[in-house]
Amino acid sequence: MKGSIMPFLTLRWYLPVFEGMVLGVVAMLFHEAAHVFVALTLGIRVKKVGMGWKGIFTVREQGTPTKNLIISLAGPVMNLALIFWWHWQPDFGLANLCCGVVNLLPITGSDGARILRCWQQMHGKNPPG
Repeated sequence: MKGSIMPFLTLRWYLPVFEGMVLGVVAMLFHEAAHVFVALTLGIRVKKVGMGWKGIFTVREQGTPTKNLIISLAGPVMNLALIFWWHWQPDFGLANLCCGVVNLLPITGSDGARILRCWQQMHGKNPPG
């Protein structure tokens, strides 16, 4: 296919993209599994695990700010721990690095925003929402 007019039509170009998407979904599965495991361990009932336009998500009962903080940290901590796979599978390590770091950012709806809100509640500051 050297010199092809439409190189994007070759399968070779799509394989890295597909692999990255699959590894990203696997990283998200580990991330959500950690949230579910920690919630159940802390006695918080998980109502639903699903897939939405932003990715995989869990819906659970509300816990105390301390329990919510621990549950919210579980997903990113799992991803950051899985970075150690970098030695054997660099792409999987990178997927987990991205998933873990992005989820720690205090963006609306992210674990980072929930962690910040729980931290503020635990220290007597009641943030809106």
